[in-house]
Amino acid sequence: MNIQAINYYNNPIYTASAKNKTTAPAFSAIFPMINKPSTPNNNLQTSTPTYNIRTSLSTKEEKSRYNTVSELLDRKTRKTLNKLLKEGKLLNNVSNDHSTVLDNLYKISTNPRILGLDKEKILKETVETIDYPFLITQKFGDLPEKSRNEILKTATPINNSIPFTNENLDVHSSTCPAASIEFNLAHKMPAEFARMAENLTSEKMTVTKRINVNNLSQSLVNTLWMLDAFKTPHRMLDWNTLEVELKPDRNAIIRARVQNTYWDKGERSVVDVLMQSTFMNVGAQNTYDSLIDRRIPKYNDDDSGLIDIEKNFAEELATGKGKVCVTYQKMDDNGKLVGYECELSETLQHIRDTLNQGDNVIIGYTYCDSDNIVIGGHEITIIGIEKGRNGKEYFVCNDTDDGKDEPIRYLVDDLLPRIHHAGIPKSVLINNVEFVEGWKELMEIYKENKAASYSTAA
Repeated sequence: MNIQAINYYNNPIYTASAKNKTTAPAFSAIFPMINKPSTPNNNLQTSTPTYNIRTSLSTKEEKSRYNTVSELLDRKTRKTLNKLLKEGKLLNNVSNDHSTVLDNLYKISTNPRILGLDKEKILKETVETIDYPFLITQKFGDLPEKSRNEILKTATPINNSIPFTNENLDVHSSTCPAASIEFNLAHKMPAEFARMAENLTSEKMTVTKRINVNNLSQSLVNTLWMLDAFKTPHRMLDWNTLEVELKPDRNAIIRARVQNTYWDKGERSVVDVLMQSTFMNVGAQNTYDSLIDRRIPKYNDDDSGLIDIEKNFAEELATGKGKVCVTYQKMDDNGKLVGYECELSETLQHIRDTLNQGDNVIIGYTYCDSDNIVIGGHEITIIGIEKGRNGKEYFVCNDTDDGKDEPIRYLVDDLLPRIHHAGIPKSVLINNVEFVEGWKELMEIYKENKAASYSTAA
């Protein structure tokens, strides 16, 4: 993870803060490194999604669609498709338009894909990812020499101030927030994941979503302000229903075509490329460039990654669920970690209550130098809590940047004090925090940035 991928301290944004102003003590020493197990634990108990389970094909149309999809899959993936049916995932219809996973796999099978993308590959990726979301990774694939030369000659940078070079085409990845959102969809909303995979790989390369405004974390007026500020195409269908368009940056298709032909194990799939590019582009106000993993900074001074409120905005639109970005750590003007907005026990309760509601928790955690100065951070997803044989509690997590396609464990006592922010449902926070409308914070930062630029110009 690029240590500048999430700018935690230059422009802190507090969209919610603890109602109880009792301040926890500041750090006296750097946190120990999180202990990751060297061998996988296949008995981890994680939170699992709840479906309206239907495990058999009941109509001629469903059977016909199943056969059409199955014929395009290899033997191993056919078995996975049947597994999805038996588990109730294939006919799950908890999606934005109530289409099932099978409906969207059928569309991939029968409707044209973007030029340069193979429908068989996309089908396989979608089926395998829904079956096992831990396959999702944020790691970019390498660019073959032929593709690299073609990009340098013909591709147009989205940010004209950063021309393409051999060096900036070789990127690690700052897309941990977007990859975490993608994982959440596959893990908790497989039908919506399949719908987005179908739409983003189709010739229109755009996802249209209808969202109930009452389900979002902010009022209608403030939501519309955010949509305008983030340059997200939208329209009101009625007083309660908002329609938005989500799409990747224009260079994402180049990365996707490369992965379609040259994918290697451990790299992003075609679906990963387009989905993560979409969420990055939404959070970065439509200024993200997939070829160099950079964006034009507007509300912060970093051109990589997303800040907390940007990730939260993208997550809300991706899921249609209201999430409040709660900031838990306190930092001074020099980026030094000095304490917490609430007691750690409250933070843990927020996470536990969210998991008990059947949702995951995307968190951003920090790491510090010996003086407690924050030098970087990373986003991961908490999917459960379990007790180890030693009697201690562990967060069960997914990390899209650890090179492991499996859940991992973090000792609660180690990770909890390192959590900078988390996306928490508003229902969990009522009566527990003071809410500050995110648009107000953004406006203040925008004004400060403008004032600074005017001062410099003068």
